[in-house]
This record gives sequence, structure tokens and C-alpha cells, in this order.
Amino acid sequence: MAEHIHDCIVVGAGPAGSAAALQLARDGLDVVILERGNRPGEKNVMSGVLFTDKLRTLIPDFHERAPLQRAIIGYEGYILGEDELLRLPALRRYREDVHPPHLFTVFRSQFDAWFAQEAVDAGAELFTATLVEDLLWQNGRVAGVRTARGDLRARVVIGADGVNSTVAEKSGLRAPPSPDEVSLIVREILDLPAEQIEDRFTLRPGEGVITLFTGTVSGPTGYQGSFYTEMYTNRDSVSMTTEVPIDVLLACGVPAYDVLAARERHPHIARLIRGATLREYQAHLIPWGGVPDLGCLYGDGVLLAGDAGKFTNTYGVGSWPSMSSGTAAARAVKYACEKGDFSRDALAVYLELLDEEEMVEMQREAREEWADERRQREIVAQRPEHLFRIARRYYRDRVSEEKHPYSLWGEAYHSLVKPVAPWYIRWPLELIAWIDTLRWRRQRDSASTVRQAANEEGR
Repeated sequence: MAEHIHDCIVVGAGPAGSAAALQLARDGLDVVILERGNRPGEKNVMSGVLFTDKLRTLIPDFHERAPLQRAIIGYEGYILGEDELLRLPALRRYREDVHPPHLFTVFRSQFDAWFAQEAVDAGAELFTATLVEDLLWQNGRVAGVRTARGDLRARVVIGADGVNSTVAEKSGLRAPPSPDEVSLIVREILDLPAEQIEDRFTLRPGEGVITLFTGTVSGPTGYQGSFYTEMYTNRDSVSMTTEVPIDVLLACGVPAYDVLAARERHPHIARLIRGATLREYQAHLIPWGGVPDLGCLYGDGVLLAGDAGKFTNTYGVGSWPSMSSGTAAARAVKYACEKGDFSRDALAVYLELLDEEEMVEMQREAREEWADERRQREIVAQRPEHLFRIARRYYRDRVSEEKHPYSLWGEAYHSLVKPVAPWYIRWPLELIAWIDTLRWRRQRDSASTVRQAANEEGR
């Protein structure tokens, strides 16, 4: 095998690697997938939501054969207080659509095994329990991989081996991500009968819902950061996660698993998961913010796809970007094979193919959002407190209005809009807030005068 030269070696059997291998095999190329786990999906512990628009183009009948859990019909958001809950606007779609839904909950351990098998059935070779330790080089070009089981040679290597990519690091294309570019997700799967899930979340059989809970965490140092908790409904279980950027986790000094345990005790969440039993406990990293230079996604004889190339959108979703980048990488390999040129210059066609998959724009948006998020993180961490204050004031019918410097909508502007909005949005809203506060103060002063006169008359 060390003497045989494959057209392509794909490192990693996740969505990016399997999509690349599937496309390459269908194009008639000699492709090998190397997976460090004993089977595809063993190291991919995610249980969450799969966006399937790209998958449908690769496997049109996937919804009839893939190991899916529930079709997502709605998304709900909440802000958590210590013993309060503020519900954000939500939408559910109950009508039967003509086309199959495009969001499903899945267990990656099941889905990745199925997806990799699709590539194998198309003609790809799969080697499991094979850890890539280094790259092979020939005349300054990546020419294969070194594993504990032996060396394999190829014209091109696609690195689809996750956040901490060996291919990215050994090729010199990308350094390991910094703490503010990676989030830690701690997840637990809680067994719960399907009937109880459908009753508590108001669902029909086969339907699912995503629920996001946002709340702040204060650490021993006094630093306050936002921790995000998501809940996904599976067939007979609920997946519950806590996600936080690594740098926020370090600054707060509060372990993510402690936050997850605390969220379980919140009155609202505790009622949703009452009687559930723990099946699995998982943790993994996801990249944020794209890459600073798209030129780091390819080199002489090497390409990066999926999490290895930081292909996630502005919300950290990586399933369909991984498949799209994997497909583009496969098409770049095919182009290089047809041309007989595996240099960096030839593989630069990868950028054009990524652009066709709308991945270049997604990388740009992810980078901009990451920069804005870092700049506004301190403000974001304070928003839940401001929102609860405004909600309490609204629902308690102007209790202690004398203590407030602004009207209700004036306070909403100063607390939520002014700290983050650009000037061209701020100034018209500030004028509206000022007028509303002036009107409110006059009403308040008038009401105070009437009460004072009534008290004096009563005496």
C-alpha cells in the first residue's frame, strides 16, 4: 500500500470527509477515508440539529434512509433569570409542507456511520482505527500521510479532521485556534418517553423543537459572561447542552458542567425534564469566526474542509457548511487530477468552487460576526438583566415609577439599543425615546400632583 498512490486521502469521516469521499467516488477517483475511531461517528459525539439542504443535493432520498430523529417545526428562545423566564418571539409551523422538512435532530454517532457508508457504497475505501500522525512530503508537496499502521500516499490530502486538525497543523496552513475562536459544548442526553416529550413540548409524533436558553454566569473573579443552553427533542430522549467560548469560560472560572447542572435546576427546565434519566454525557469543541485568510485553506497537495477549515456560519452551525466545503474540495481534487497538477496554484480553484457553494461569503460573514461579538461581549452579558428589569416594569403596571429616569421605551432604548446600535440607527430612535420619556414624565408629574392634592383634601 505504501507504493500505491491514491488520487485522494480524506482524513476524517465526519460530514465534510464523507461528503468529499462520496463526491470523489462518484467521479470515479481512487479515494480513501481514514477515521481514527473504531467506526465513523465514534469520535463525533454531537447530538443536535442537522441542516439538510446540502445533503438533499447529494442524496435526494436521505429522509427515507438516514437515521433521523425528529423533524424540527419550531424554534423558541428564552432568557433565564435565577427563578424567572422571559420568552422571546417564536414561530412554529404546524401545516403539512409539500416538501420534506430541512431540519432534523440526529445523533452524529449514528448519522456519520450511515453517511460514511454511502461513500463506501459509491466506491470509497474506509480504514477505521487509523490515526494520522504526520504528513508525507515529496519535492515540497504533501504526498500522503503517516499513520501508526503505515504510510499511505496520495496526489492530494483533504484534511477534514475537526477543530484541532493534524493536517492543518502539519501542513503549516493553519495554527491551532485561539481560546476566543473556539467554544466548548457540554452535552447530556436524557432518556424520556416519546409520549411525555410530545405532551410537554406540544408536539405530534415525529415533530421536534429547538429551545435556546440564554443566561449569565458570574465567576469568583466577578467577571460575568453569557452561557447558552440548548435543548433538542429526539424520539425518546432530550439533548441538553451548554455552550461557552473558551476565553469566557476561563475568565468566569465556572466549569461548563456546573452551569449545565444549574440550568437543570431552573424551575422551567426542571419541569420539562422531570423524570428523565441520564444516558450519555459528552463534550466537544466547535470553531467560530472563519479564517482570516482564505489562502490558508489550500496548499501544495493539501486542502482543508469542515471544522478543519473553520467552516461554520455566524451561529456556529457546521453540518451543511462542512458538506458544502467537502464537496468543493472533492471537485478541486478532480480538477487537479484532470490537469495533472497538484500544486498550490492548481488547487487554488478550490476558492472558486467554494464561492459557488456560497462558502466564501459565509466565511466573510462569520469573520465579521466574530469580530463584532468579541467587541460587544461585555454589553451582551448585561442584556438579560436589562430585559428582565424592563419586563418586570411592564408587567407590574408601573410599580415605583418615580425611581426610573426614563419611560419604559426610553429605558429599552438606553439599555438595549444605544450600547450596540450604529449612530445612524441610534439618533432617530434616541429622538423617539426622548419624546416618549418627556411625555411620560409629564404624565407622572401630573399624576403625582393629583395624588398629593387628594391626600391633602383627605386630611
